Amino acid sequence: MPASSPDPTEEPSDKPIDWPGFERRSLLKILGVGTALTLGSGVTTAHERDEDDGENEQSQLDSYYGFATPDAGEVPEDLDPDHEVGLHTELPEDPQNPSRPPFFHFEPAGLNVQSGDVVQFTLQGPDHTITAYHPGMGFQRRVPEGVPPFSSPVLNVGGAWLYQFDEEGVYDLYCGPHHVLGMNMRIVVGDLAEEDIPDYVDTFEGSQDPPLLAPFSKEFLEHDLNAPSEQNEDCEWTFLTPQEILSAPSLDPSTIQNQGSVPFEAVLGDIDRFPDGLQAPEEDGETAVPTVQVRSHDEYGDILVDSDGMTLYMFAQDPKGMRESNCRDDCADLWLPLSVDGEPTAGEDVQAALDVFEREDGETQVVANGWPVYNYARDEAPGDANGQGSGGVWWILQPDGTPVMPV
Repeated sequence: MPASSPDPTEEPSDKPIDWPGFERRSLLKILGVGTALTLGSGVTTAHERDEDDGENEQSQLDSYYGFATPDAGEVPEDLDPDHEVGLHTELPEDPQNPSRPPFFHFEPAGLNVQSGDVVQFTLQGPDHTITAYHPGMGFQRRVPEGVPPFSSPVLNVGGAWLYQFDEEGVYDLYCGPHHVLGMNMRIVVGDLAEEDIPDYVDTFEGSQDPPLLAPFSKEFLEHDLNAPSEQNEDCEWTFLTPQEILSAPSLDPSTIQNQGSVPFEAVLGDIDRFPDGLQAPEEDGETAVPTVQVRSHDEYGDILVDSDGMTLYMFAQDPKGMRESNCRDDCADLWLPLSVDGEPTAGEDVQAALDVFEREDGETQVVANGWPVYNYARDEAPGDANGQGSGGVWWILQPDGTPVMPV
């Protein structure tokens, strides 16, 4: 446990501290027991294991401890992560007169990966862990059955931790030091059908009886603030909570699968008590979700899709690189030009250069690798590719913007 952590056996002081908007006891005094228990379980690095077990090589991805390094630039080449997640601390613009509390968050907050993928977690802020909700950590199980209570150590800024996600299912993760401040994320491994979504996605409960370690909700935390002292009566919990984060519609497993990744800003948009979010307005009308993303298709492999996960196509009769479209009028009613306000954004693994041009109707159409891109009106759901090969001129695109044509 870090030297700065409080002694969980100390008697809490009833002396209130200054806090904008209310009085309360020291937050660390109130949360000391839960924090100590959280950080005291499963945070040993892989190379600290028994030297006789044969699995203590520095680049070993341990099923409990993953692989940790104090320098993200020194991740061994043989680990080769498939995805990267940042761990951030976002302070208010004016910490002396905050309009909101600090946000401690993962970026993205939701991620879809495939079984066997390696995810690298890179620290952009200090003093974070990546830990599984698991009975072994004193919490409700929120990872697939059979998955161990894995955790990183407490990491420094610029450090990284890697873990391989093998079992398909829904993984809810938290940062040990900032768990009760809503530092959570969800990883969906595989392509899950509705019947595969676990019950814990919609429930929040402790593994203890009584549930001593279940500070998921705002109500629970406010009770813990108010109960020990009359001086704290009517204190309101101002921080994010795990339940708010993991209950956000944008982190529904089907949404994560459709979009591939979900930014933290989208989750904040689902929580009505933080209407200003990160107080970083979108520039030029860009949406939080990337305009063009890469998704895995059962038949065609990795392909380009839009922000809703719908398949994108190119039209062979368009002149490549000329920033113009030959699909107009009735054609554009069936083959819908992908349009944006401002500049398009590229998601993870998009290799195609993105550009735009103004159509005759005034819409701004997106271009990928020199090809204007379109949706097909008869595709009804993400994963549909009903327009592939239509008329011998409509083709889906690989991540680098190359059309997928028969050999």
